[in-house]
Amino acid sequence: MSFTYFIWNVRPQLVDFGNFEIRYYSLLFALGFVAGYIILSRIFKRKGLQPDIIDKLTIYMVISSIIGARLGHCLFYEFDYYSQHPLEIFLPWQGTPGEDFRFTGFQGLASHGAAIVILAGIYLFARKTKMSYLWVMDMIVMVTALAGAMIRTGNLMNSEIYGKPTNSNYGFVFTRDLTDLLIDQYDDRIQKISYERIKDVENQDGYVPLEMNIRFARNLNDEQMVNQLGDHVLMDNLTRYNFDANVKAPENDTITYKVEKDNTGYRLTATILGMPRYPSQIYEATCYLLIFFLLFYVYYRYRDRLREGFILGLFLTLVFLSRFIIEFIKENQVFFEDNLVLNMGQILSIPFVIIGTGFIIWRWPEKKSE
Repeated sequence: MSFTYFIWNVRPQLVDFGNFEIRYYSLLFALGFVAGYIILSRIFKRKGLQPDIIDKLTIYMVISSIIGARLGHCLFYEFDYYSQHPLEIFLPWQGTPGEDFRFTGFQGLASHGAAIVILAGIYLFARKTKMSYLWVMDMIVMVTALAGAMIRTGNLMNSEIYGKPTNSNYGFVFTRDLTDLLIDQYDDRIQKISYERIKDVENQDGYVPLEMNIRFARNLNDEQMVNQLGDHVLMDNLTRYNFDANVKAPENDTITYKVEKDNTGYRLTATILGMPRYPSQIYEATCYLLIFFLLFYVYYRYRDRLREGFILGLFLTLVFLSRFIIEFIKENQVFFEDNLVLNMGQILSIPFVIIGTGFIIWRWPEKKSE
C-alpha cells in the first residue's frame, strides 16, 4: 500500500454571515468545556458533592484557561512585541484606531501557559471550597485531555500549527490561504475553488503538482477577466505571498491553465505546486484522546487503590511527553525558534514531564490488600 497526499481546503467557518461568523475552532473549544462539565458533574454527583461546586469549578477553569493560554503565548512566543504593546494582550485588536487599527480577535494561545495558570486557579478553588487540591486536579486533567484533543482538531480546521514537510507524497497539503485570498479578491465572482491530486507523480524538492479548479459565478460573462486570472493574477499571488511555502508556482514560473464554459458558467483549471506536510494536529489530537481514555480507565479500574495526585502525574507526563516528541515534526511557531536546538514547545514541556514523573513515583498506588 502506497500513501499519497491529501489536500486540505476546508473553510474554517461553520457559519459565516459576513460581519458575524462561528468557526469550528471556537465551537470545539467551547465543546471541550461543555463535555468536561458533563463528565465532572456525574463524578461529583457520585461523590455526593453539591451541584453548585461544579459550577464554581467551571468558572475557575474557563477563566484560568483563557488567561493562562493568552499570557503564555504573549510571554513565551512574542514577548518582544507584547512588551511594547501590553494592552493588546487583553484587547482583541492591534494598532491605533484611525491609523493602523485592525480587529484580530485573541490570536495566539499557548497550552503551557494555560497549564500553569490552571494549577494556580484550581489551588484557589480548592482552598476556598476546602476540597483536596490533588483530587480536584486529578478530575480536571482527565477532561482536560479530551478538551486538548478538540482544540487540536480546531487547529486543523483553521489550517494552522501544521507539521514540517514530509519530502514525500505522503501528507496534508494546506491550500486554504490561497483559496481565501482569491475569494477575497474576486468577492462574489468566484463561486468555488477546489483542488485535486494528480496521480502517479514524484515529489520534487518537497512539492507535488495540484490541479486547481476555479468555478466562477453563473452570471459572470467576462471571459477576459477569467483569462486575466490565469495569465497574471494567480501567478502574481503565488510570487508575492509566501503562504508558508504550502503552495507555489511551477518551477518554470509559468502556470498552465485552460478555461471552459458550460451551462453553469466558466471554469478555470490550472496546475500549481503544493507541499505535503505531517498532519501534526491529527497526531496530537489522537494522543490526547488516547490519554483521555487511559486516564479514565486507570481511575475506574484502580480507584480503590489510587492515591490523590497519581492521575495528575500520568497526565503531565504523557501529555507533555507526546507534545515534546511531536514537536520534532512540527513547524516552529515563531522565527526565533529556528535558532534553538529545541523549540519553545519542547523547552516548556520538559519541566512538566519531570514534575509529572515525580508525582507518579510519589503517589504510586497502594498495594492491593490481601
